[in-house]
Amino acid sequence: MQDYELIKRIRKGEKQLFGQLVEKYYNDVFRYCYYQTGNEQTAYDCTQETFFHLMRFLDNYRERNRFKPYLIRIALNVCKDYFRKNSGRMSKEVSYSRWIEDEGAAGRGEPACPPTDGPEQETLTKLSVKEGLMRLGEPQREVIVLYYYQGYKLREIANLVGVPLSTVKTRLYAATEKLKQYLTEEDDS
Repeated sequence: MQDYELIKRIRKGEKQLFGQLVEKYYNDVFRYCYYQTGNEQTAYDCTQETFFHLMRFLDNYRERNRFKPYLIRIALNVCKDYFRKNSGRMSKEVSYSRWIEDEGAAGRGEPACPPTDGPEQETLTKLSVKEGLMRLGEPQREVIVLYYYQGYKLREIANLVGVPLSTVKTRLYAATEKLKQYLTEEDDS
């Protein structure tokens, strides 16, 4: 069943179908929240909050065949609210096992990781990329996550975050350069 058909039936009172939407998109939303917050528990909380908001405001959804971007936009706002409530501080408690398990699970996989010589080096590289992502400011991390890990196009990201396409390109370029610099520093030490 298409998303718009499912939503139409939920709006008409078949509330039990909401679980199908949650099942279909839970992993995508969780992955996005996890990459944004860097903390597994916080990502679970933000994911739950995202679906809570969706349930409350599902009647506001108007776009056909654009449900996933609508949902990711809710998650984006929930993560922003989380940082605002927590004075913009990132949690230092990071579950790296989840990061490693997710390799290739979303969009384009993890292109920020260069080829490695073995499993130990690959793990270290992923950890370094994760640490580098957490060092980025929220707007840059947001663009990296949406582009590389969620697989959105630049124009779609601009619509999701509500900024001009040129700003998205600038943020992506700056974030990529910062990540390269961080990884180079890690290699040197």
